Formats: sequence, structure tokens, C-alpha cells
Amino acid sequence: MIFKQKYLLTLLSTLFLNGSSLFSDVRPNIILIMVDDFGHECVESYGGESYNTPQLSRMANEGAQFNHAHSQNICTPSRVQIMTGKYNVRNYTRFANLDHSEYTFGNAFQEAGYATCIAGKWQLGGNAQTIKSLGFDQHCLWRINGANNERYVSPTLLTNGKSEAFPGLYGPRLQQEFVASFIQRNKTKPFFVYYPMTLPHYPFQPSPDSEDWNPKRNPRFNETMYFKDMVSYLDKLVGELIDLLIKEGIDENTMVIFTSDNGTDHRIRSLQNGLSIAGAKGKMTVDATHVPFLVRWPAVVDKNTQINGLIDFSDIYATLMDVAGIDDASHPENNERDGHSFLPLLIGEKQEIRTHSFCWYMQRTDMTDIKSFIQNKDYKLHSDGRFIDKSTDRFELKPINDSEMLEEEKKLKTKFRNQMNYYLSLRPERIPYNNSQAIQLPGVLEFEAYDLGMPNITYYDVSKGNSSGGFWRREDVDILSKKGQHFITNTEAGEWLEYTIKTKQAGEFSMTIKYSAISDGAIHFEIGGKPITPTILLPQTPYETITSLHLPKTLSLPKGHQILRLVIDKGSMNLDSLFVRQKK
Repeated sequence: MIFKQKYLLTLLSTLFLNGSSLFSDVRPNIILIMVDDFGHECVESYGGESYNTPQLSRMANEGAQFNHAHSQNICTPSRVQIMTGKYNVRNYTRFANLDHSEYTFGNAFQEAGYATCIAGKWQLGGNAQTIKSLGFDQHCLWRINGANNERYVSPTLLTNGKSEAFPGLYGPRLQQEFVASFIQRNKTKPFFVYYPMTLPHYPFQPSPDSEDWNPKRNPRFNETMYFKDMVSYLDKLVGELIDLLIKEGIDENTMVIFTSDNGTDHRIRSLQNGLSIAGAKGKMTVDATHVPFLVRWPAVVDKNTQINGLIDFSDIYATLMDVAGIDDASHPENNERDGHSFLPLLIGEKQEIRTHSFCWYMQRTDMTDIKSFIQNKDYKLHSDGRFIDKSTDRFELKPINDSEMLEEEKKLKTKFRNQMNYYLSLRPERIPYNNSQAIQLPGVLEFEAYDLGMPNITYYDVSKGNSSGGFWRREDVDILSKKGQHFITNTEAGEWLEYTIKTKQAGEFSMTIKYSAISDGAIHFEIGGKPITPTILLPQTPYETITSLHLPKTLSLPKGHQILRLVIDKGSMNLDSLFVRQKK
């Protein structure tokens, strides 16, 4: 009630001072800043001693600092989780990709009438149309189709669908100007800005404020000594945004969140409270996921608020919906979200919103190497059984043996194990490779795009490991990437791959296969464990050249969704694609 009264009075005062109509839309603006590879040990308000971060200290002084906030341990998993509010176990597919069928906070804000903007680093696949489909009206992005070159000196950026290079200019400054312009143009209506900054990710380079800044410098230059300059520059950009909000008279009603996607780069070592801390990005230790988390919202959040409740990145979606008064329960995806609103922590109504946090990590696309852990503020259980007292073992070097545990610790470990088993059970058995969408037949079936899943579920391979290491996939099936083409390679008799397909109508389908073979090979297709074709012979091709061959056999397919299995009867082939046509 105190929160509501304070907020209402602030809004009415704002309306009166600005001469606005009582019918104006005064829902809060929200700016979510997520920097790249920046652990909590780097921030002065968290005890950091290596870098100057006065604007982040300003945020902590003028708002709230969360002391137990956790991201995922590396970039793509955090980016997927923050946008969807789901633990990765539910919807993570592969590195540098977000399943584009997901409903994001961009979609929710856009449907609620907010002006929406995204600027910074994308790295989740797709193109400008993808960004629009995920709920963003405006964008200025790096690491997306059309902007995959440099991010800092002389960057290439995709701005509202237009790819453009900027020789001699600085990418973070250009994207900051884009965000500032968006805010100024939309200051009279509610807006949402998602700002995943490119700073201070490798390569470490001078910023425009560095003494040896050189706009003609090789964009690939890298030297760790400049990490400090990059931190100073990102801190400066944060301060500029706050000053802009004040100048435009909208800072009271604007919630600004600052955080990072994961811990610091392993090449960086920083001092925190007298302790030397190595960057832990990509690891499963505390410093890989413990990130700075600051909130400034003068109308609601008291100054110098210290919050010790545990939160994680799944909570951000729920909180933003709560703050903006958006009810997206009409979307089925909402039932799968794992987060809790931390608004009660910000306004002092609660001290805790969750008893534990879960992390599920698949390195790039290796379904055979998944790690996970459950943690609370003091203890942590890894999926390999290691039980850590974080309060005494920050670097997780001394797991507690069962024989040494207190009775309460034994109970907690059992509880953690049960919670972990619950979350692990949420992993879908299979996920169609292309954004959860079935392969439409007639059409083209790319052999390397078999369903994501575990061995003996969506694929079977008799060899160990992916010796070719191509196409982001690191599980057993060998995939060769060559000149932009991807092939299933090193095929052996008995292996199989499965694909979720969809046909508009039942019928007979002709096939043309693209493949190469060092000796005669053979395949057949199955549905539901029953062959739907006889064995199809694939003759040896000259010089292992990819060849198109129209097959004499046809596929007999029912209407609707099916799981199509490709079975290798005789190996030594590279399999590229299958072009399927319906016979008339």
C-alpha cells in the first residue's frame, strides 16, 4: 500500500508539473542494460578496487543494489533466459541462437502498447525481420545477419534493417546515440529499451576516451590492459543515460536496470576487497554467474537500498511484467516461466522471493555434455554430486564430503537433489532444429538439421564424438562444414537420424538426394519403427563430389506431423540434403 501511494503521488505530481492530461499514459518506462562479460568483482559498490565505476556507484546510491543476483555462466544462455523468463532446460537449443518461436518480453511490451527498442549485441540468429517478430519496433544491432564484422572501431551495424559500415567511428557510441534518440522521440509515452551493450567483451581495446585512441587502429587489436578503459567507458554511457532521463523530465518514472550476462573474461584478473579474482566466464563457479545488479527508479525505490534476497535472470521477465502491469497469462508460454517478480524486494514488502536458483548449461550444442547446479545464497549442489559451502569456499575447491556434513547440510543436499531432478525432467525429449518448427514437406530436408535431443532419442551414431567439429553441433554425429555447406559425414551402417516433419496432405513423394560417396552406400526411411521405403542404393560418386541423384523410390507419407527416421544401411557417404516433391 505504501508503494502504491508513493507511486501514485509521484505520477500525479509529474502530470501536474508537465501540464499533462489525467488521461495520459503514465505507465513506467523501463531500460534494461546488460553489459557483456562483467562480473560483480569489477564494480566499486561491490568492493571492486581495479576500476573506476562512479556512475554504477551512483545507481547503487540512488537506488537498489542486489547482492545475490545470478545470470547464466555464458552469453547465449543468459540472453535466452532474460528474454523469455525460462530456465534454459526448457528452451535452449544451441549457441548463438534463440528459438524464434519463443514469446519474449519484447512481444509482451509491444502488445501492451509500449514503444520498444533494442540496441547492442544480438548473437541469437536471424535477421531484421526476426527482431521485429520478437517484439522490437526499432533496432541497432551487432552480431546479426548484416552486421557480423567489427563491433568497436569501424563497426558494421544493422539499424532498422539497414546494414552499414562506419569507418573510424566507435560502435558503442553509435548505439548509445541510437538509444538516446529513441528515448527522446518516445518520452511522452511508455517505452521499453533492451540494451545488451557490446562492452567490455574481448577484444580489449582503447576507447575514444583513452589517451592512445586511434580511429584507424586495426579493429582486431587486443591487449588486456585496455579492459580498464572499456569499463570506464561503459560506466560513462550509463551515466549519460541517467542524465538524459533527468534532462527530459522522465527519470522519476523510468526504471533503469543494470546487469551483466555473465562473469568476467578469464584473461582478466581484478581486485575485490583485497582479493585477486580471476574472471570465471564459462565456468560453473560462483564468479561465473554472480553479476552486478542495480536498479534506479526514483519514484519507487528508496536510495541506498541493499537487497540480500536471491534472484536470477528468470526473474527479470516476471518483474518487468509486474512493474508495467502486463498480464500475459493468455499466452500458454507463460505457464512455463520459472521467474518470480522481485518488485516486492525493491519496495521492502519481502526479504526473499525464492529459496533456490537453477542453472542448466549445455556447451554450445553438445547434448552429451550437460552440466547443472542448484544453489541458494550459501550452498550449491552440482550435478556431479559436489556440494559446496559458498560462504567458505568461493572458488569451489573443497567440496564437502558426506561424512563431514552436518545433519542440516545433508537434508539440504537431498532437497537440492530432488529439486534438480524436477528441473532436469523439464527438458523436452526432442526439439525440431529450426526454431521448433517441423520441416515442411514437400520441401527441402537438410540432413544436418536433425531434431535436437539425446543419443538414442533423436539420433544414433556408432562413433564417439564429432571428429569433424562442424556446424555448431558437437555431439556424436559427424558433421563436416565446407564452403558454407554442411554434410553428415563418416556414416556407418546402423546409424540413424530423426526429423520432425509436417505434410499438408497424404500421398506419394518423389525424392532427389544430394550426396557424395567413396563407395556404394544405402539408406532407407522409417516412421514409427516401420520402413516406408525399401533400401535405396546410392552409387559411388567421382572424387567425393556432391552429386544430385533422383531416386527411383518414393516416400509414402500420411498427413500431418510425423517423426521421419533416416537409417544408414551402408556407410561411407556425405549426406547433404533431400528435395521432396509430391507426385501428381
